Amino acid sequence: MMMICRKSNSKIYQNVRTIVDTTKIIIEKFDKTKFFEGDTVVLRDTTKKIKGPRISLIGPLKKGSKTENYSGIIYHDSIIGKSIRSIVKTNKEKSFTLHFPTLDEYVLKISRRTTPIYPKDANTIVALLDLYPYSRILEAGTGNGSLTLYLARAIYPTGHIHTIDINADSIRKAQKNIEQYFRGIYYNNITFSTGSCSDVLNSLPENTEKYDGVVLDMPEPWLELSTITPKLKLDGFMICYLPNITQILNLIKFIRENKFKLATIQVLEVQWRPWEVRATVIRSKMDENIAFSVNKLVMDNKIPEKALAYVCRPAHMPSSHTAFLIQLKKIEEDSCEKVDVQNFDDTEESEYSKNSEDSDRSNDFNDFSGSSK
Repeated sequence: MMMICRKSNSKIYQNVRTIVDTTKIIIEKFDKTKFFEGDTVVLRDTTKKIKGPRISLIGPLKKGSKTENYSGIIYHDSIIGKSIRSIVKTNKEKSFTLHFPTLDEYVLKISRRTTPIYPKDANTIVALLDLYPYSRILEAGTGNGSLTLYLARAIYPTGHIHTIDINADSIRKAQKNIEQYFRGIYYNNITFSTGSCSDVLNSLPENTEKYDGVVLDMPEPWLELSTITPKLKLDGFMICYLPNITQILNLIKFIRENKFKLATIQVLEVQWRPWEVRATVIRSKMDENIAFSVNKLVMDNKIPEKALAYVCRPAHMPSSHTAFLIQLKKIEEDSCEKVDVQNFDDTEESEYSKNSEDSDRSNDFNDFSGSSK
């Protein structure tokens, strides 16, 4: 079953650039000085802690509604109309400061059915696609819409995202998440389709403009390459998000054996290593006759100069593997031949693999050799 949502976005399928009249953009949507009904809000605990405040996400705000969290009940009416960094209290007198969520905070805090593509990978994908405002991007594997938001922000306001997911529930959840972030400013730059990539893409008119970039978040992307690759512009990037290195190997072998005109630019595993950098107290240099609390001195910024020191070390936080990213580039227009994926044997290597991709890469992509992001 295949379904394309939101007929208002049918202009994406024309063989022309989508022209956006920026004079019609509602400027009020960009006003982040105060909170309105419908906004999503970050609450930061005002209790001073060395490792930073505890945060929670509530919204969308609705008059007469309330949200209950670990510290009590917060009434939405106490937030609507307030300015950023205002302080609100729960029914138990617990205080919080009000903030708009960053995209990273929003993606990590929203409820979800599926694991999102985390900020470190999403931001890297945006960089690897080399996006610009007029980009038209195909995303296969919408999930909860987290990567869709990063892509839409990079091409806003004149680009367009076409996102496809085989699961209708995932599409509905993604639409809701995207509508509720930053007053839904990116929503009209996205077309949502339900179905397999092959069914959706084959239903488009023949004169549909090709995509500037493609990102695939699916376990077996090689099954869709015959349909997707012809839709990618020459010299455009295709990024695949794959949890296991065996998937990367299977993809590369499939590309070689079936002579797809895609060069492997690089394979990445993105790691963020947080560091802890903060003030602390040298106890031996404090007056022995005065009782003190290290935490209170640090949080009140009252450490005597003679006892002031700094902690600089990797944070004690788990840093686990999420996925591998493979960056492919289309180096030649494809023939329209269909590939029989049933005959793909990932244990064999064809003669073509010995001289095809490596030769193309060495001739055309010397600038990428040894590079990293």
